Parts: sequence; C-alpha cells; structure tokens
Amino acid sequence: MQNGTQIPESGKCESAKYEYKKTSYAELCEVLQSLRKDEIFCDVKLETDDKKIIFAHKVVLASACPFFHAMFTNFAEKNYDLVTMRQLNSTCLQLLVNFIYSGKIVITEKNVQDLLSAANLLQLQEVKDACCDFLETQLCSTNCIGINKIADLHSCMKLLTNSELYIRQH
Repeated sequence: MQNGTQIPESGKCESAKYEYKKTSYAELCEVLQSLRKDEIFCDVKLETDDKKIIFAHKVVLASACPFFHAMFTNFAEKNYDLVTMRQLNSTCLQLLVNFIYSGKIVITEKNVQDLLSAANLLQLQEVKDACCDFLETQLCSTNCIGINKIADLHSCMKLLTNSELYIRQH
C-alpha cells in the first residue's frame, strides 16, 4: 500500500492488452536500420560476387526472409560471420536488405529484372510481386514477348497470363 492506494487482489482485475502503435514499429525499424548502417551489433557480413560487403543482423534478416531464416537456422552459415552470396550483385542485395529493414524499395526499368531474380532467389514474395506489377505496367508491343519469358522464368503466373493476353490482343 502506497499513499493509501491498494492494488486489487489477483483475479479481481481484468487484464489490459497493449499493442505497438504503427509509429512505434516504424521507429523500431528506423533504429535497426541506423544500427546496421553504423555497423553496431551486426553479426553477419554478406559478401557478393563483386566483393562488396553488406552488414546486417541475422535475426532481422531471418525474421523477414525465408531464405535467410533457413540459412541461419538450418545450415552451416548460422555459425559464420561472413557469408558469400552467389548469383546476386551488390546493388540488388543492398536494395533488398534495405527493404527488409525499411519496407521500402524503388523499382525501375533498369533494376527490375535483377531485383525480380534476386527476390525470387531470396523468397521475398512481396518484392517479387511488386516487380511483376511494375513489369505489367510496362507491357507494350516491343517488350511483351520478353516480359512473357521473364514471367515464365520466375513463375510469375499473373504476369505470365496478362502478358500472354497482351500478345494475343496486339
């Protein structure tokens, strides 16, 4: 008892549920991104074929990406602090790691094919879908066959169907 106030006996009070406010979650992501950029608490370095190094936190990568989850829980890489990432260029991997930390990515005509391939490899379905949506907006008579082949290669079923429809109509 403090200042004459008593806490009710156990079982006589209802519990209260609290959830993160969206802004709190966004702030958490910003802090994690800042720690990563400053290389604080980073426990993994991702090295690409072009020898660039990207610092990260295994727990963040594993929580957002099935590929990294499997890598850091089931394979030898869970004990490595330097992991070589084959088949990925540093620009794409940097964009995808930034996406994992921020939830934001910029897709352009210049990077869409490489991003789609990398997102497919890393099993980042949200980025893969965004790339396919971007490619769908770019469909025209000069690129529809190429986009159709890309859709088929990466198993983008909606894009494959829509590109085939575009080809038939034009």
